[in-house]
Amino acid sequence: MMDRESFIEKHSAMLMERLEKIVGGSGHERTYGFEYEFLAKEPPTPGCVEKMRGCLGSLGFTPDGKGLVNSRGMFVTFEPGGQIEYHSPPLRPSQGDELSATLDEIARVNSAIEKECGISYLAVPYIPGRGDSQLCLEEERYLKLHRRLGEAGTRGHEMMKGTASVHLHALITDITEIPSLFATMRRLSRNPVFCMGPDRRDIWDNTDPARCGMPYLVPDEKTTPFEIISDLARVAADAVVLGRDVPCHEVKDIDFDGFLYHMTTIFTDVRLNMNAPTFELRTPDSMPFELFEEKWSRFIAEIENMTEPGNNIRTEHQRRIQNETG
Repeated sequence: MMDRESFIEKHSAMLMERLEKIVGGSGHERTYGFEYEFLAKEPPTPGCVEKMRGCLGSLGFTPDGKGLVNSRGMFVTFEPGGQIEYHSPPLRPSQGDELSATLDEIARVNSAIEKECGISYLAVPYIPGRGDSQLCLEEERYLKLHRRLGEAGTRGHEMMKGTASVHLHALITDITEIPSLFATMRRLSRNPVFCMGPDRRDIWDNTDPARCGMPYLVPDEKTTPFEIISDLARVAADAVVLGRDVPCHEVKDIDFDGFLYHMTTIFTDVRLNMNAPTFELRTPDSMPFELFEEKWSRFIAEIENMTEPGNNIRTEHQRRIQNETG
């Protein structure tokens, strides 16, 4: 088994190589996206979730991976406490009409679910007393997470089943902008407009200390993209793997795809999402649409006006590590 530092160096290089391959050259137009969660007024059951999936099918949503998607590219998934989560299609800053249409569609789906299934969804960040409610998703991922959060921290089950948030995404369009984009996200996570409210903050601070609230490198004008990615890899390396009960860097048989999957189980305030890829701001509480539209506009303005990106020059040692790990 390789030592911790070697594990971090290897997976940092592999992450950087994957990002460079996905992002490619510069000049891409930045798009934005969001994930919008709602809490059910009364705790649902697994049967309720299945009924709602059927309702979504009648509304034009079809299965696609773990969720359902419609012809406009909006995904719907469910969370362990029965929260419903809407994933927007990629949106450009100028697409105000598309944003309005997406929010209108979310409202229509929530209304149809209430009418057809009797489940009323609320745009609120926290409902007390859900920690002991029934787990609505029975996939292995959630069973393992539920067990882990029952053993680490004190409020993880409330996080899983009693909270709802909005995640804001910004596309990485150029490798060189990683430090400035991450620095902007980090700053926004601490801004009163975008930070967690006190209820969710207390829950997150008392969830699994290995996957929530871990400190990241604070970028400055000299921070390189590779240094940011290395720090993200460090956080993932130190987080306990679900079902294995040891930090990731101690797992002997984990491959790179397993490492990427493990990264999706970490709930830090800012997260690298490799799907697009994007940086993802996870701190805003769920809120009514009129409050969201204001935050959305400000979020885009903050990203569009962020400072110049950091230096993209990697050291010869970093290049050697990348070459040696393929």
